[in-house]
Amino acid sequence: MSKTVTVNLDETLEKRFREKATLKYGNKKGALAMAFNEALDKWLKNDDQALLNENKRLLNGGIKMKKWSFKREDLYE
Repeated sequence: MSKTVTVNLDETLEKRFREKATLKYGNKKGALAMAFNEALDKWLKNDDQALLNENKRLLNGGIKMKKWSFKREDLYE
């Protein structure tokens, strides 16, 4: 199922995006949608990975709560 989304893009960004989409998918119908879906999917995966990395960093570095300071390993003792 597909959904129509209307966005406003900077002219330079839009032009570069269209050029890249045409190079990859050609000038056929739906090429821009395919490129947009691919770009959005990559961005979301990268953002998810960044959040996961930050959570791992916090867990490995320990958590400080006013009087208490403990690491993940301490919780399992």
